Amino acid sequence: MSRFFFVIGCLIATVTLSSSVSDKKEMNELPKTVRSNYALVPAGMVSVGGDSMALTHFYLMKTEVDNLSYREFLGDLKKNGKQNDYLIANVDSTIWRTEMAYCEAYVTHYFSHPAYNQFPVVNVSYEGAQLYCKWLSEKFNQLYSHEFTYEVRLPSRIEWLYAAESAMRKTPYTWGGPFLRNSRGCELCNYKCVGDEKISNDTVTLNASVIYTAGLDGADVTAPVESYFPNLLGFYNMNGNVAEMVSEKGMAVGGSWNSTGYDVRNESIMNYTQASPLVGFRTLLIVKRK
Repeated sequence: MSRFFFVIGCLIATVTLSSSVSDKKEMNELPKTVRSNYALVPAGMVSVGGDSMALTHFYLMKTEVDNLSYREFLGDLKKNGKQNDYLIANVDSTIWRTEMAYCEAYVTHYFSHPAYNQFPVVNVSYEGAQLYCKWLSEKFNQLYSHEFTYEVRLPSRIEWLYAAESAMRKTPYTWGGPFLRNSRGCELCNYKCVGDEKISNDTVTLNASVIYTAGLDGADVTAPVESYFPNLLGFYNMNGNVAEMVSEKGMAVGGSWNSTGYDVRNESIMNYTQASPLVGFRTLLIVKRK
C-alpha cells in the first residue's frame, strides 16, 4: 500500500513540475507589456474551509489598477460614444467626503491630478470595474491576438487568497510572517496603525483611548500602487492600501488604509454596497493558446 501511495505521489509531482515548466514557457511567450503588468500564479491546490480544490494557473495584475489607467479607460469610452458605459464606470470623487470630510482636496484632485497618477483608483462601482475588465480584454485581443486569446476579469476570493499566500503556504499576511513591522520597526503595509504606542491610559478615569498620530507606514491616505515590498510572486499591496473587489459582488478583501492590522490580513473581508474611497481592484488574466 505504501508503494502505491509513493507511486501516486511521484506521478502528481511529475505532472505538477511539467505544468510549471509549461506555464513559465507560456508566460515567456506573452507580449512584454502583459508580462510587465501581470505575474504568473502557478496551478495548485488551495484549502477552502475543510475542503481542497484545484486551481489552474492564471495571471494576476502585480498592482492595483491606478488612476492613470482608469482615466485612459474612461477617455476611450467617451471617445467611442459609449455614454451609458461611461456614466456607469465614472468615478464619483464626492464620496471622499464620507470618509474624509475635512479634506476637500481629495475630492478635487485625487483622481484627476497627475501627482496621483500611480495611486490606486477608488470610488469605482463593481459594475464599473467589470466594464474596465471587458474593455481591457478587448484591448488585449486587438493588440496581441496572434498566438493567444485573453480574458480579463476580477479574481474570485479564492483566487485572490491563493495569490496573496504566494500559492504555497497559509500565512496571515502576504509577506509570510505574523508581524506588521520589519526588524527596523517600519510598517510593511498601509493601514491604520493602532498599536500599543498609540494607546493612552487616562490616569484619573483609567479609561484607555487611541491617539491617532502619523504612523511609520509612509502613507498619508492611500500609497502608490508599487509601494512597500511585493510578495514572493510579485504582487504589491495585497494587505492594506485599498481593499480589493473580487468577483463575488459586494465583497472586498485584504483591508484598506483605514483598516486596523487585524483587518488587513489575507483572509480579511470588507462588505460594501456602493463605490467607496476604501475600495479599489486589480485584474486577473486568463490566457488561452489558439
